[in-house]
Amino acid sequence: MSASAVVICGAGPTGMTLALELARFNVPFRIIDKAPHGAEHSQALGVQARTLELLEAAHITDRLLSFAQRVEHVRISAGSRPLIDTDFSGLPTSYPFLAMIPQCDTERVMCDALDALGVTIERGVTLTAFSQDAEGIVVDLAGPAGTERVRTRFLAGCDGAHSAVRHLLDLPFTGHALPERFALADVRLDTSLTPDTLHVHLAPDGGATALFPMRDGWRIIVESPHPLPDPPDAAAFDAALAAQAFPARIRETMWMANYHVYQRRVERLRAGNAFLLGDAAHIHSPIGGQGMNSGIGDAVNLGWKLALVIRDGVAPALLDTYASEREAVGRALLAATDYGNRVAFNANTMVRALRNAVLPVASHLPLVRDRLRENVAQLRIAYPHSPLSVNGSPARRGLRAGMRVRGARPAGYHPQTIVMRPHDEHAAITLVLRPDGYAGYVSDGAHAQGAVTYMRNVIGLRGEVSSPLR
Repeated sequence: MSASAVVICGAGPTGMTLALELARFNVPFRIIDKAPHGAEHSQALGVQARTLELLEAAHITDRLLSFAQRVEHVRISAGSRPLIDTDFSGLPTSYPFLAMIPQCDTERVMCDALDALGVTIERGVTLTAFSQDAEGIVVDLAGPAGTERVRTRFLAGCDGAHSAVRHLLDLPFTGHALPERFALADVRLDTSLTPDTLHVHLAPDGGATALFPMRDGWRIIVESPHPLPDPPDAAAFDAALAAQAFPARIRETMWMANYHVYQRRVERLRAGNAFLLGDAAHIHSPIGGQGMNSGIGDAVNLGWKLALVIRDGVAPALLDTYASEREAVGRALLAATDYGNRVAFNANTMVRALRNAVLPVASHLPLVRDRLRENVAQLRIAYPHSPLSVNGSPARRGLRAGMRVRGARPAGYHPQTIVMRPHDEHAAITLVLRPDGYAGYVSDGAHAQGAVTYMRNVIGLRGEVSSPLR
């Protein structure tokens, strides 16, 4: 029986992100995928600012951006009436835009980075069974070379909406299907529209047509309360563009597909030493372009905690915080996308009238505008109620434990203590920066001992704790 500290089931963006994290932290693992190859079409498209920040540590952000169409504006209209015109160029990040990157390119960049680290994705390999005991997990695999039994400490289910890991854990995937029908097409257009703006036109019958710029074309998404042609055809997409008065006609079609949308999630992301991440744990409407980004966030959250447990012997209870932190994010995400669906795809005359009256006013209020774009960019994700979030000075304003620290992420898997002195000694702030770029411990003043206590009692590190950076 072969052994590995972690088996990652699924080699999409979520699984490969976890693999990149574990490879950086020198944690032994295997990554398998039942498919013979990676994504061949664009599929997921939007890469949010927070995701680009998180992937900096793996040194792939610049390469990803070489495939990106940068979108700075989102315009949503109902007929000829503008509802929302959001400018992302003011985001508080080094990436003040929406990066439109086809999933096939995202996966190619990640796969190349893994290749450079000497990691091989085992393709055509299926997880058929597993069992847990006091030592960890025994996993049964079937692939081109036959069957194999593997002992591992931890199993990460990154295997999508039809997750074998979730099925074998017998965890309910509760939720519902949206009644609307969706179709997408990746096309080249004859159009006067500029590629720095994403357009969404909402129809009176509760339908919608959206145009997403890509580096080499456009994506059309049509949402309809009525049946759509199956299989989809270019004429139907041209008709949708004309019906919403888009100044555009299809010149060439690259890919078309119909699809259904579900709002589902599991209640628990951890079952013993098995974990669920990404679409294996939560699926939802494409509104806001959150799906792939949430899976990558799951992987980054889990990776450093696995490294501390496996390499430094930290108590496995630390891994419970992956579940509690990311379950809260998943619940909020499904609630937000469900609300967005009801607002956008609504055929009720009174609801539409209220929406069309309120949104143009609300979206121009600075607080609403900033929160809207920062939520879409995932910059407002935080863990204020996590057991890992400790404020040494409860009355302080500004940076709080659990909040994102802009432009900061340690290179390794150990939390890092930093004493910041913005003006003088009396204005010092002591910060323990988590490896995923969030504040773990925050205190006014140069309180290194408080940080040491946090490292030992909250994170669970033993032995000598590194001195703070100043």
